[in-house]
Amino acid sequence: MNHLGDLWPPRATSQVMVGRPRLVDGGAKGVKRSGARAVHRTVARAQVHGMLHVARKKLESYSVVLASQSPRRKELLTSLGVTFETIVSRFDEDLDKSKFPDAADYAAETAFHKVADVAKMINEDADRVSKGRYLIIGSDTVVDLDGEVMEKPATEEHAFEMLSKLSGNTHRVHTGVAVCLLDPSKQGEARSFTTKCSETTSVTFSDLPESVIQAYIASGEPMDKAGSYGIQGAGGSMVSGITGCYYNVMGLPLNRLSKLLIEVLGAEEEG
Repeated sequence: MNHLGDLWPPRATSQVMVGRPRLVDGGAKGVKRSGARAVHRTVARAQVHGMLHVARKKLESYSVVLASQSPRRKELLTSLGVTFETIVSRFDEDLDKSKFPDAADYAAETAFHKVADVAKMINEDADRVSKGRYLIIGSDTVVDLDGEVMEKPATEEHAFEMLSKLSGNTHRVHTGVAVCLLDPSKQGEARSFTTKCSETTSVTFSDLPESVIQAYIASGEPMDKAGSYGIQGAGGSMVSGITGCYYNVMGLPLNRLSKLLIEVLGAEEEG
C-alpha cells in the first residue's frame, strides 16, 4: 500500500466547543450477522450532507466500510448521511508505543493497520471482490496525560487508576484516522491506496472525589472507552473544559474525516 506522505492535514486545533452537539440521524440501521462477525448495514441509501456534500457523487461510487464495531463511530458516520457497512478489524492493536514520537502518531498508525486488515479480508472474499470498489475508514482513539497513553481499561481497578490521574488535570485526546481506497479488480500498487491523519483535542477534568469515580465505574460506562470515560454520556459531567473537536473525543473527528475524504477522492464542488 502507498502512503500519502506523513500525516495530513496538520493537527492544529482552533475550535472551542462546550456541551454536546446534537447528532442528526442519517437513516435507519440494521444488523446482519455473518459467522462470528457483526456486519452493520444501512437499510436505505441516505443523502450525504455537510462538508461531504461536495464529494457525494464520488463517495457513492464506492462501497463504504467502517473498520470498527464502536457504536459511537457508527452513530457519527451515520450522521453524515453515509451509507456503509461494518467489518471489524482483526488487528490486535499491539504496536510498540515506544517506537512512536508521540501518541497521535501511534493512534494514526493503529488506524492504518485496522484498514489494512479489513482490506485484506475483502481481498480474500470472492463475493466481495466481485462487487467493485471499496472505501474503508478506520480510526483509533487514545488519551494522553503528560505522555502516558491511556486506552480502554482492562479492569475496574484500572479504570479507577486512570480516572484518578485525569481528575483535576488537562489531558489530550488523539484520534488517528485512516482511509483506504481499494479496487480488487486491479493488481499491484494500483489495487489500493491508503492515507492517514490525526486530530487532537484538549480536555480538562474537574477534581473528582473517590465516591464519584467509584459510582461512575459502577455504571459500566467507562469500560469500553479510551481513558475510561465517555464525554457523550455521564462522563461529560466530569469535563470542565474542552478545546478542539468534540467528536474527536467521541472517537471520530467529523471535520478532519470529511477533509481527508474530500482530499482522497479528489472531489471538486458538485452542484
